[in-house]
Amino acid sequence: MPIDPVVQPTTDAASRKRRHLLLLVGMFYLIFAGAGAQQLYLVPYLRQVTSWTGLRCALVLAVVYTTMMVFRVGNVYLLRRWPDWKWTMAGALTYFLFPVGMFLMAYLPSYALALAFAALWGWGAAAMWGGTTMQILALTEGIRSRHGLGIGLLHAGSHAGWFSGVIVLGLVFAHASARPGLLYATAAGITLIALLPALALPRSAEVTIAPPHREMLWEIISRPNALIAMFLLGSSALASGLMLGAFADYVRLEYGVGYIWLTAMFFPGVRIVLAFLSGVLSDLGGRAPVLSVSFLLAAAGCATAVVWHSPAALALTAALLGLLNGAVPVVSASLVGDSAERKRRPLVYGTIFTAADFGGVVGLILSRVVGGAAANLETSFIIFAVLFTVCAGISALLQHYAQQRL
Repeated sequence: MPIDPVVQPTTDAASRKRRHLLLLVGMFYLIFAGAGAQQLYLVPYLRQVTSWTGLRCALVLAVVYTTMMVFRVGNVYLLRRWPDWKWTMAGALTYFLFPVGMFLMAYLPSYALALAFAALWGWGAAAMWGGTTMQILALTEGIRSRHGLGIGLLHAGSHAGWFSGVIVLGLVFAHASARPGLLYATAAGITLIALLPALALPRSAEVTIAPPHREMLWEIISRPNALIAMFLLGSSALASGLMLGAFADYVRLEYGVGYIWLTAMFFPGVRIVLAFLSGVLSDLGGRAPVLSVSFLLAAAGCATAVVWHSPAALALTAALLGLLNGAVPVVSASLVGDSAERKRRPLVYGTIFTAADFGGVVGLILSRVVGGAAANLETSFIIFAVLFTVCAGISALLQHYAQQRL
């Protein structure tokens, strides 16, 4: 029987999309099992192999997120002639180079060199997330209700990698104190494997960026739905900054190195499920309700750490902060797919997600300055609990602007 010439191409196209999506998810899993997960140990590692203060060590990560913030939009201008897959490939390479650079810090502790590696990684992280998100949104093009599912799968893959990496790297860090560089040799090795699926990505020559101009940028940030999304992204990223900036050091001082991964693993662990689930639920029930519930639970998690002092309480707090950081970026990226046409998406996405990087930087620094000492970390949790409660109310406003174009 002859093959239906109409049905067959459709089936082949669906198969290619699934393969493309799985390659991206697999690549993100491996990248975040290595370069992603090492972030949690960067501050205690640098404090062990250098004479730098905790604040100076945290500033290395702050440079990563500051550079990433700048190039969220900057890459739309700098790389506007690159197709999406090139953004992803170039960014993936910088994820490998950063742990290599930190490995060198055990033998060549140069603060200037550390900052240079951090800046390079920040540029690459902006490129990789931007290019990959555009690919995911394109793969779900024409099926508006599936943007959350596609973005959720991508984030679930990255969080699953981070969860695995936090455990593996945590065990290496705890049991190889005489050879601290082994932590970053392991992280670099895992990330190197991630370049294999990256090399297999489809290589379309199509450039999907509308020529950017200043008026377009101001038009985006004048929209209420964009402003609300930016505020919520920045606020939720404070929790990530807290986890990366002071959480591991706090646990080390209070309970010992061995408890870092036992408590912190719940931050990426919960995000595996919640990133995917929040995407699906936001497709079905709307973006705003998912955000409101996520912020309320995160506020409850911060309050728990204030009133209950134990590793179990910190594990619960990490889990609820992970829930928040699993949901907000997924819902926000899905909102970009809902509200912007394809060639405007890179600039819309870059503009909105600068807020996430800004929040991460602020969280990193404030967690050290306000609550960096073991006795005072509860101050940060109190501030965040209040802020997240306010954000839960603001999230409800997003439903009113759900149909607004960006």
